[in-house]
Amino acid sequence: MRLLTRLSLGLVLMLAASSTALGKAPDSFGQPLNDIVAVGRGRGEILLATLAEPVERLQWRFREIPVFPSSTAILNVELATGGTKALVVFADGAPRVLDLTERIARIGVGDVSASQHRLPHQLFPYAAEGRVCLLDDLGESGERPCMEAAAASVHGDGRVLYAYKDGRLVVVSPQSGSEEQLPYRVPQGANFQLLAGHQGDTRDFLVLVTEPGTDKNGETPVFVTRIIDPRLPATSLGQFTNPTVAALCAQLEFTGAISTTPRASLMEQLSETTLESLAAHLKDQTHSAEVTWSFYRVTANNELYAPVLEFADNEPDYPSDVDIWQEIMPLAHGSSRKDYQAAYASLGDRRWSRCTSYVRTLSYPGTWLMEYWFYYPFDEGKSHPHIHDSEHLFIEVDKLGGTVRNVFASDHDSFVPNNLYSTLVKDAPPVALPLFAMVELAKHAMAPDLNHDGRFTRGVDDNLHNELYTFWGIRDRGSKVHFLMDPYLAYMSLPRHRDGRFALADEEALFPGLDVPSEHLVCMLRPFPDDPPCVHCDGATAEAGIAQLEHHPDAQTPEAIYKPFVVPWREVRVGVGIYDWSEGRGEVSLGLAGDFRHMTGGLLPVPARLALEFGWKPLAKDIAVHLDGVSTAVFSRSTLYAGVGLERLITNTQGFYFEVTPKWVDIKERVIDGVVSPSDLHWQYGGVSYHTGYVLELPSAHKGNFTNYIGVVIRDAPTYPILFEWRVSSGFLRRRGRHDFGARLKDRNPYE
Repeated sequence: MRLLTRLSLGLVLMLAASSTALGKAPDSFGQPLNDIVAVGRGRGEILLATLAEPVERLQWRFREIPVFPSSTAILNVELATGGTKALVVFADGAPRVLDLTERIARIGVGDVSASQHRLPHQLFPYAAEGRVCLLDDLGESGERPCMEAAAASVHGDGRVLYAYKDGRLVVVSPQSGSEEQLPYRVPQGANFQLLAGHQGDTRDFLVLVTEPGTDKNGETPVFVTRIIDPRLPATSLGQFTNPTVAALCAQLEFTGAISTTPRASLMEQLSETTLESLAAHLKDQTHSAEVTWSFYRVTANNELYAPVLEFADNEPDYPSDVDIWQEIMPLAHGSSRKDYQAAYASLGDRRWSRCTSYVRTLSYPGTWLMEYWFYYPFDEGKSHPHIHDSEHLFIEVDKLGGTVRNVFASDHDSFVPNNLYSTLVKDAPPVALPLFAMVELAKHAMAPDLNHDGRFTRGVDDNLHNELYTFWGIRDRGSKVHFLMDPYLAYMSLPRHRDGRFALADEEALFPGLDVPSEHLVCMLRPFPDDPPCVHCDGATAEAGIAQLEHHPDAQTPEAIYKPFVVPWREVRVGVGIYDWSEGRGEVSLGLAGDFRHMTGGLLPVPARLALEFGWKPLAKDIAVHLDGVSTAVFSRSTLYAGVGLERLITNTQGFYFEVTPKWVDIKERVIDGVVSPSDLHWQYGGVSYHTGYVLELPSAHKGNFTNYIGVVIRDAPTYPILFEWRVSSGFLRRRGRHDFGARLKDRNPYE
């Protein structure tokens, strides 16, 4: 009974720990702050910081870039629009551009390193010796003339705001060369900072001006920082004695996120009090008063992370826009799937010249989730060919430098795991750009190709599935009806070659020297469609293709791509006996099952699963128990049993099991001096049974995992020592570690 109580308590605790549901939307409170990156410069270090999950705690998470030698001072750091590069100006005035998407152990004044990506439109303002030059993402000015100015800031649309030595502010358009003088002038001798917005912001430029002033009571002399819209200088947008709060507030002012109503809810808008808390935490968490902070709003660069697609030889289908049906339909000689496929095949190279990815980006605290969706007019693989096929690749990107945290690739239905790679896993190496992704022949399931070798490698391209039976991989040769339940073997994957690669039309500008045939640089990005044209679209139409994309479970709930229900690390099982295993009466059970690695905290990385089960037979029955060493038939009101089992899976759904179950019986007899005598009801040990046979677990995203035990039970009984058994259970609270997005305070960062 104590054992049953302990299990019940453990399951209650697990329920509490598993309360986070799938489908959690990005936190509305943190949305204005989600894309803010703080950049700190101090002696011997550069710090990057973003808000951590959960945002209500207002805690920062950091990435540290050591500077060598440790006494080196940093004059300025300018962050790129996407946060993937930074212009660093050392104390001697020397500029250097860092590629933040790579692992950086430390930097020094004379260090030179290659950049793994380019930003063709990025410009950094660099001020030195009374002049401002616009440097590209390699730190070069090229043919751009330098201006006699004190400072500058570059808007997202390319316009540049210059501050001249006499205080004038002039906006220069690089396209037309036109100049616009703004009505505001920077006061002589004041410290100031120019800020530029992004396309679509409510304001295009702001100025932070710090001058001597007084506190809120007008008594104590202090330095005051004001936020000024240089187009509307008569109205101050805010006045602060804390310059860090002023800089935070200015970035949010571009989007109108600051609360101007004293009673506004913190869950709806941000207040000055919230920003003061953030600034205080920033100082407290770094334990340093010598770090100077500036703030940037970063935007996701969807082109940078769009994968290079790798197809096997003789691939019949290619990703396209849904409007390809306008070309297919006039060529079809009938209305069957085969008629449409023949018309599509007749397009030849037109099949891949319309290569398209539909992209959607979600912003979470500290990360972006970039969803790349691919539409194929046909799935032509066995065992179920059909029209309209959607597949996808999700990339979770850390805003601390634009590094790749996770790569998630879609496979097939709920029976099989997706191919997942995470840098949060211990000892996982960083992810290099550009990203490559393999596409399964004719069926179009996907897998990361992190080492660009054109083959799926367990533990390299998928490191979130540890055991052999948990991998799906890429199955170009999977043609049997039951291939969804076969274990992955290397022969199933065909090699990918250079002539099967496809990439964005302008990807060579991002990655010079990209090894993709020039005629295959044709892919384009389109926004993921938001509004379904119809609820149930039928037929070979573009509208039906859009519905195929939008109705996918991962489109409606992005967290579903983790598939925590497929071979879960842990699950709670509630079961019944379909065919009784010993005493001819019904039973119910409650258990906890999961793989050894995670059930034992990594102490026993055995390639099997451990099952702990407690059961109850509530009906009365004459049963065989041992009394004084003799197996005797006695009347039992009910029976309790506890089982410890081992499940050795061969595939992701099936394998073999072995279980040991001691039991306790509620009987009316007891033994006194070797004599069986009547007694009050009491619990007594009733012996051990052994179970072995075949286990089949069918995962389900919404109905619970359905597990079958079909085998035999071996018991010490005077009659029928070997019996047939069939037990079933449903698994709930299924877990595979994290299955959410966003950055937590202590997340591993292999890029530091």
